[in-house]
Amino acid sequence: MAAPVGQVLIRAGSMGRIPIGRTFQYHITSLAKMATLSSQAEIATSEKLNSDSAVLKDRGTPEGDCKAKRKERVQRVDQLYSKKNREKYFKPTPRSKDVEENIGSASSVVLKVRRIICDKGFPTSTEIDIKSKHVKSALDYIFKGVEGLSLNESPPVATPELLFHARSELENLVAREERMSFPNIARIDDIKTALQYITEDHGPTIKNVASLLLHNEIKFDLLWTLFAPNAVVYTKSNLLQEDQAMKLETSSYKTHEDGSQFLELKLRYIWHDGTKLGWAITNKVINHFAGAIKITHLDLFPMKFHPNHKKLQVQLRDRGTKFVGLVKGSYMQYSGAAIAENREVCVGGEYKKALTYISGRVMFDPITLVQQNSGTDLLKPDVEAEIEPTLLRDEDLIFCNHYVGGFSFRHKKWVCLAISRHDEVQWDPRAFEQLVIDPRKRDLIHSLVKSHKNTAGTFDDIIAGKGLGLVGLLSGTPGVGKTLTAEAISEVTKRPLYMLSAGELGTSASSVEYQLDMVLEIAKTWSCVLLIDEADVFLEQRTNTDLGRNAIVSVFLRRLEYFQGVLIMTTNRQDTIDEAFKSRIHFKLHYNELTTASRAAIWRNCFDSMPSTVPTVGISNAAIDDLANLTLNGRQIKNVVSCAVSIAIEEKKSLTTEDIKMILNMVVDDGNDQRNIGFSP
Repeated sequence: MAAPVGQVLIRAGSMGRIPIGRTFQYHITSLAKMATLSSQAEIATSEKLNSDSAVLKDRGTPEGDCKAKRKERVQRVDQLYSKKNREKYFKPTPRSKDVEENIGSASSVVLKVRRIICDKGFPTSTEIDIKSKHVKSALDYIFKGVEGLSLNESPPVATPELLFHARSELENLVAREERMSFPNIARIDDIKTALQYITEDHGPTIKNVASLLLHNEIKFDLLWTLFAPNAVVYTKSNLLQEDQAMKLETSSYKTHEDGSQFLELKLRYIWHDGTKLGWAITNKVINHFAGAIKITHLDLFPMKFHPNHKKLQVQLRDRGTKFVGLVKGSYMQYSGAAIAENREVCVGGEYKKALTYISGRVMFDPITLVQQNSGTDLLKPDVEAEIEPTLLRDEDLIFCNHYVGGFSFRHKKWVCLAISRHDEVQWDPRAFEQLVIDPRKRDLIHSLVKSHKNTAGTFDDIIAGKGLGLVGLLSGTPGVGKTLTAEAISEVTKRPLYMLSAGELGTSASSVEYQLDMVLEIAKTWSCVLLIDEADVFLEQRTNTDLGRNAIVSVFLRRLEYFQGVLIMTTNRQDTIDEAFKSRIHFKLHYNELTTASRAAIWRNCFDSMPSTVPTVGISNAAIDDLANLTLNGRQIKNVVSCAVSIAIEEKKSLTTEDIKMILNMVVDDGNDQRNIGFSP
């Protein structure tokens, strides 16, 4: 007889003993197994009930139901490539066994997260197909104008990092939609699905970044979180150490040849490349660093972290307004560092740029810079997206570059000039009055140059373009006022003065022709007063033996015929001028040796023109009369006063006759000790 389950059958044995039979042993074993199975079943049932209870509890609320549904609307797949079929295929991304796989249906999917699997079976990157039109339009709005994104592909594609950067704006869009009288529920739900994905996949990153930002710090591996597309990036790490704002396009981690990592930023800024105004692109890097550092200690960082970012934004906007005006061509005063090109050294396929110091008057003009310097790299990079200046938006002015291409008249250099280091030119209306020459001749020259400026182009030669210039010849010994006359003409006509010596034009006919064409074109473009100092080599009478110099004179004569500006030439030898020049010169002025009276006038003019930084001038009229007895020319007098003024400024004291005495012996080295000259008190 079989024993029922759970019952123990005992047989009576001989001699009153009760042995345990095989049946009893079998049922005891079965009972133990059943007890174990029952216990396991109870545990499993309990865990299942707890799990179901938790799910039911979560799904028992509207938000819980929505979260569960949204989770199902994020499809996660692995993208692989079949070499056999030569096509991509997908399979669900493996999830940990305690997490439910949510594949979703094609009609309800908001995001399709694709892990790209390489041939070796490792994931190399992740891309997200944007299936929702609401999420697509939201991302288009947030990243408007950003190039290099794939949001216009079919289907639109984004990176996990792009969605991370969109998080705060997506939250704002949801909040704005929910406040509307008739909110778009589908739009809200789709965007919340995207936000839920961001929280799930970037949760630890969000927490770590938030913790670091409390101290305005960041780590290298989290550096990418600071640089969202369209972010305003600030830097002062440039040759001129000037503030610069740029707009970020993309950022990506890369590796140097030595194995060290860096973050590369692709940035845009507004620039004039000598041909057009518009957006240019540059790449900047932030090299690897250990630990957490202050964000403001980075070479580049989002401008919102700058301690004075609001004030800085106003300053950059004002500078941008100046930039737009300067690129059209502007004559200015300048003092400070500028960027020059070293054509003897190439770096990365471009001529090396180096700092140089510029002082004096300059012309901001990138267009002429490129026209006069074939092959220059000074205005690289090229503009990629042209902007009509009148259509430049106010909010984009902060992105204008901190320098503009131009020319230094004193140094004869094409350079890039910092916008912050220029001032308006202060013209001297008294310049002509200070010329120590015959007043009648001075007034005549003044009338001629003023008339030429006001009536330019009203009288022409029989041949069009000929005879429209004004050419003057100033002769006399050095230091009698020839150069000063040209400077005065520049001041009274408010035109730039382009001054060069004949030696700068070269010594052969071909070099003179090339250089002269360039100089005359610049003078015409900028309406300059052109001064050619010591022009004897061009003016001297031609001979039958010196054919090389004859060719130079012929070139000069031809160019002079068609020049339409104001040209002043100086010479020390008026008696040897070629006959062909005499008919081409509109006015000639010879300067005699300075008299005692003219020297006294020059001394007084120099003292009257001293800068305001000199406290006082303790020099009497009698002392000036004594100084006038010294046989100095105008240039020597100017040099003496200039040196004495420098000493007075340095020592913060008044300028005295003792200072003049001390300088005289250094400036005038004629073997006599000028300090022993008696001065009237």
